[in-house]
Amino acid sequence: MLIDWPTRWFAQDPAPRVVVGRDLTVLAANRRAEELIEANGALSLRDGALAARDRRTSHDLSAAVTDAGPNPCFKVVGADGDGGALLVELVVLDGEGIEAVGITLRDLNAEVEIECADLEPVFGVTPGEHQVIVQLLRGQSSRDIAERFGKSILTVRTHVKRAYGKIGVKTRGQLFARLLPYLSIR
Repeated sequence: MLIDWPTRWFAQDPAPRVVVGRDLTVLAANRRAEELIEANGALSLRDGALAARDRRTSHDLSAAVTDAGPNPCFKVVGADGDGGALLVELVVLDGEGIEAVGITLRDLNAEVEIECADLEPVFGVTPGEHQVIVQLLRGQSSRDIAERFGKSILTVRTHVKRAYGKIGVKTRGQLFARLLPYLSIR
Protein backbone atom coordinates (compact mmCIF):
# COMPACT_ATOMS: atom_id res chain seq x y z
CA MET A 1 0.00 0.00 0.00
CA LEU A 2 1.37 3.39 -1.03
CA ILE A 3 0.96 6.07 1.63
CA ASP A 4 0.38 9.65 0.49
CA TRP A 5 2.76 11.33 2.97
CA PRO A 6 2.29 14.91 1.72
CA THR A 7 -1.47 14.63 2.23
CA ARG A 8 -1.02 13.15 5.69
CA TRP A 9 1.49 15.87 6.61
CA PHE A 10 -0.85 18.58 5.30
CA ALA A 11 -3.71 17.19 7.39
CA GLN A 12 -1.57 17.13 10.55
CA ASP A 13 -0.02 20.57 10.02
CA PRO A 14 -0.81 22.76 13.04
CA ALA A 15 -0.91 25.87 10.84
CA PRO A 16 -4.23 26.60 9.12
CA ARG A 17 -3.50 26.14 5.40
CA VAL A 18 -5.60 26.32 2.25
CA VAL A 19 -4.59 25.70 -1.35
CA VAL A 20 -6.65 27.59 -3.91
CA GLY A 21 -6.66 28.21 -7.63
CA ARG A 22 -6.31 31.80 -8.88
CA ASP A 23 -10.12 31.86 -9.11
CA LEU A 24 -10.30 31.03 -5.34
CA THR A 25 -11.50 27.47 -5.97
CA VAL A 26 -10.41 25.44 -2.95
CA LEU A 27 -8.11 22.62 -4.01
CA ALA A 28 -7.28 21.52 -0.45
CA ALA A 29 -7.72 22.73 3.11
CA ASN A 30 -6.60 21.25 6.38
CA ARG A 31 -8.90 20.90 9.38
CA ARG A 32 -7.31 23.86 11.23
CA ALA A 33 -8.01 26.15 8.25
CA GLU A 34 -11.64 25.04 8.06
CA GLU A 35 -12.08 25.66 11.79
CA LEU A 36 -10.44 29.10 11.65
CA ILE A 37 -12.43 30.18 8.59
CA GLU A 38 -15.67 29.13 10.27
CA ALA A 39 -14.83 30.82 13.59
CA ASN A 40 -13.26 34.05 12.29
CA GLY A 41 -15.98 35.29 9.96
CA ALA A 42 -13.81 37.24 7.51
CA LEU A 43 -13.84 34.35 5.03
CA SER A 44 -16.04 31.36 4.35
CA LEU A 45 -16.00 28.19 2.30
CA ARG A 46 -18.92 28.37 -0.14
CA ASP A 47 -19.62 26.02 -3.02
CA GLY A 48 -16.03 24.75 -3.10
CA ALA A 49 -14.52 28.23 -3.14
CA LEU A 50 -12.96 30.61 -0.64
CA ALA A 51 -15.33 33.55 -0.28
CA ALA A 52 -15.26 36.80 1.68
CA ARG A 53 -17.91 38.27 3.95
CA ASP A 54 -17.98 41.69 2.27
CA ARG A 55 -16.95 43.49 -0.90
CA ARG A 56 -13.75 45.03 0.52
CA THR A 57 -12.50 41.74 1.97
CA SER A 58 -13.36 40.02 -1.32
CA HIS A 59 -11.34 42.60 -3.24
CA ASP A 60 -8.39 42.31 -0.82
CA LEU A 61 -8.41 38.51 -1.01
CA SER A 62 -8.70 38.41 -4.81
CA ALA A 63 -5.89 40.94 -5.21
CA ALA A 64 -3.66 39.03 -2.79
CA VAL A 65 -4.18 35.73 -4.64
CA THR A 66 -3.69 37.42 -8.03
CA ASP A 67 -0.47 39.12 -6.89
CA ALA A 68 0.97 35.99 -5.22
CA GLY A 69 4.28 34.80 -6.60
CA PRO A 70 6.98 32.23 -5.87
CA ASN A 71 8.23 34.20 -2.85
CA PRO A 72 5.97 34.26 0.22
CA CYS A 73 4.15 37.53 0.81
CA PHE A 74 1.89 38.67 3.64
CA LYS A 75 -1.41 40.54 3.41
CA VAL A 76 -4.18 41.42 5.85
CA VAL A 77 -7.74 40.65 4.76
CA GLY A 78 -10.93 41.56 6.56
CA ALA A 79 -9.38 44.50 8.44
CA ASP A 80 -12.42 46.66 8.98
CA GLY A 81 -12.33 46.99 12.75
CA ASP A 82 -15.02 44.34 13.09
CA GLY A 83 -12.70 41.79 14.67
CA GLY A 84 -12.47 39.38 11.75
CA ALA A 85 -9.06 40.28 10.36
CA LEU A 86 -6.75 37.57 9.08
CA LEU A 87 -3.09 37.70 8.19
CA VAL A 88 -2.54 35.57 5.10
CA GLU A 89 0.79 34.33 3.82
CA LEU A 90 0.55 33.52 0.13
CA VAL A 91 2.92 31.63 -2.14
CA VAL A 92 2.46 30.13 -5.59
CA LEU A 93 2.90 26.37 -5.47
CA ASP A 94 4.63 24.65 -8.33
CA GLY A 95 2.15 22.07 -9.58
CA GLU A 96 1.45 19.83 -12.51
CA GLY A 97 0.06 22.49 -14.86
CA ILE A 98 -2.28 23.79 -12.16
CA GLU A 99 -1.59 27.26 -10.90
CA ALA A 100 -2.21 26.92 -7.18
CA VAL A 101 -1.66 29.38 -4.36
CA GLY A 102 -0.86 28.14 -0.88
CA ILE A 103 -2.37 30.28 1.86
CA THR A 104 -1.40 30.11 5.51
CA LEU A 105 -3.92 31.85 7.75
CA ARG A 106 -3.42 33.59 11.09
CA ASP A 107 -6.22 35.07 13.18
CA LEU A 108 -4.98 38.51 14.23
CA ASN A 109 -7.25 38.48 17.29
CA ALA A 110 -5.96 35.16 18.60
CA GLU A 111 -3.26 34.90 21.22
CA VAL A 112 0.16 34.42 19.68
CA GLU A 113 1.91 31.16 20.50
CA ILE A 114 5.70 31.29 20.57
CA GLU A 115 7.72 28.10 20.75
CA CYS A 116 11.48 28.30 21.11
CA ALA A 117 14.04 25.70 20.11
CA ASP A 118 16.40 24.32 22.73
CA LEU A 119 18.92 27.14 23.15
CA GLU A 120 21.06 25.37 25.71
CA PRO A 121 23.39 23.57 23.27
CA VAL A 122 23.49 26.48 20.80
CA PHE A 123 24.28 29.36 23.17
CA GLY A 124 25.18 27.59 26.41
CA VAL A 125 22.31 29.04 28.41
CA THR A 126 21.15 27.24 31.53
CA PRO A 127 17.63 25.78 31.82
CA GLY A 128 16.65 28.70 34.08
CA GLU A 129 17.98 31.24 31.59
CA HIS A 130 16.14 29.46 28.76
CA GLN A 131 12.89 29.58 30.73
CA VAL A 132 13.30 33.32 31.31
CA ILE A 133 14.20 33.98 27.65
CA VAL A 134 11.06 32.22 26.44
CA GLN A 135 8.90 34.33 28.75
CA LEU A 136 10.62 37.54 27.60
CA LEU A 137 9.89 36.58 24.00
CA ARG A 138 6.24 36.12 24.97
CA GLY A 139 6.16 39.72 26.19
CA GLN A 140 6.39 39.09 29.93
CA SER A 141 8.19 41.54 32.21
CA SER A 142 10.86 40.44 34.65
CA ARG A 143 8.40 41.03 37.50
CA ASP A 144 5.74 38.86 35.78
CA ILE A 145 8.29 36.09 35.25
CA ALA A 146 9.41 36.24 38.89
CA GLU A 147 5.82 35.96 40.12
CA ARG A 148 4.92 33.18 37.69
CA PHE A 149 7.87 30.94 38.59
CA GLY A 150 8.24 31.88 42.25
CA LYS A 151 11.69 33.42 41.79
CA SER A 152 13.00 36.70 43.11
CA ILE A 153 13.17 39.62 40.71
CA LEU A 154 16.95 39.69 41.24
CA THR A 155 17.25 36.05 40.14
CA VAL A 156 15.25 36.78 36.99
CA ARG A 157 17.33 39.86 36.22
CA THR A 158 20.53 37.83 36.73
CA HIS A 159 19.21 35.19 34.30
CA VAL A 160 18.41 37.93 31.77
CA LYS A 161 21.83 39.56 32.08
CA ARG A 162 23.71 36.27 31.73
CA ALA A 163 21.54 35.03 28.86
CA TYR A 164 21.96 38.31 26.99
CA GLY A 165 25.71 38.00 27.37
CA LYS A 166 25.77 34.40 26.11
CA ILE A 167 23.52 35.21 23.15
CA GLY A 168 25.40 38.44 22.38
CA VAL A 169 22.60 40.98 22.70
CA LYS A 170 21.86 44.01 24.88
CA THR A 171 18.13 44.66 24.42
CA ARG A 172 14.93 42.66 24.14
CA GLY A 173 14.56 43.80 20.52
CA GLN A 174 18.03 42.47 19.71
CA LEU A 175 17.16 39.25 21.55
CA PHE A 176 14.04 38.76 19.46
CA ALA A 177 15.91 39.52 16.21
CA ARG A 178 18.77 37.17 17.12
CA LEU A 179 16.48 34.31 18.12
CA LEU A 180 13.96 34.64 15.28
CA PRO A 181 15.44 31.68 13.38
CA TYR A 182 14.95 29.55 16.52
CA LEU A 183 11.28 30.46 16.98
CA SER A 184 7.98 29.08 15.78
CA ILE A 185 5.32 31.77 15.97
CA ARG A 186 1.67 30.84 15.49
